[in-house]
Amino acid sequence: MTSKIIIFTDLDGTLLDRDTFKFDKILSYLKDLILKDICIIPNSSKTRQEIEVFNKELEENLSFVVENGAAIYNLNLINSSFPEKISLSRENDEILKIFESKISNKFKSKCKFIKKLSLDKQMKVLGLPKEKIKDSLNREYSAPLLFEGSKSDKIDLFKSVNDVGLSLQEGGRVINLCDKVSKSQAMKNVVKVFKKVTKEKLFTIGVGDNYNDLDMLKNSDIPCLVFNDKFTLEKININNCLVSKKPAPEGWKEVVKIALDKIK
Repeated sequence: MTSKIIIFTDLDGTLLDRDTFKFDKILSYLKDLILKDICIIPNSSKTRQEIEVFNKELEENLSFVVENGAAIYNLNLINSSFPEKISLSRENDEILKIFESKISNKFKSKCKFIKKLSLDKQMKVLGLPKEKIKDSLNREYSAPLLFEGSKSDKIDLFKSVNDVGLSLQEGGRVINLCDKVSKSQAMKNVVKVFKKVTKEKLFTIGVGDNYNDLDMLKNSDIPCLVFNDKFTLEKININNCLVSKKPAPEGWKEVVKIALDKIK
C-alpha cells in the first residue's frame, strides 16, 4: 500500500525564524518536499491574511489552519472534492462577548488586549514591523492578549475561561483568547477529509516549538520539536519526540529529515 505524508507545522519559531520570520535558508528544501507530493499544512496561530502572505512568499498555494485550529482553508486545492473552508469556531465578537460578560473583573483588569495597545507597543510585543500589524490583528476567531498578573492568577484565569466554554492558547509572544479549539482538532478534521477519498496509509508529522503546539505533537504519528531555549522536552512529556539541535528555520529541516527517514 502506498502512503501519504502530511506535515502539520507551526510557523513562528518553528518554520520561520523567531526574530526575523524568514525561511529562505530552507526554501529549496520546502520546494523539494512539495515536488515529492509531501503535503505541508501550516497549523498556526496566525491569521488567514498572514498565512496567505506566507504562501505568496513561498510561491505555493498550501492548505492551512488559522488561529490555533479555528478554521481550515484551501483543502480544495489538494483535491477538488475537498471543502474550501471548514470553520471549527465561533466568531470573534461572540467569543469576546462571553469573555466580557462571564469572566471576573479581577482577571479582566489584568488582561491587556493587543488590539487596544498603541501601535508602537503592538510592534514591540508582536515583533512585527508597522506594515504587518494590520494583518496580524485582523482576527476572525481569536484575540491576542498579555496577562499582567501572578502565576497563580494566570492558572485561575485559564480555568475560568475554560469553565465558560472558551480557551486560552499560549504562544511564544502572547496568549490568544479562543473558542474551545485546538491545532490537534483541526489536524484530525483534515485527516478525516483525506480518509474519505484515499486508501493510502496516512502518516502525520507534527512540528512545533511551544505550548500551543503540544496537542498537535501528541496526536501526530511523529512529533517534532524545533529547538526553543524557553521550551524544552522535559516540559512536555511526549514519547518518541524528535528534537532539533538548531532553532528555526534550520531546525525545521533537521527534524523533518529525521522524521521522513523513519517513515521510509
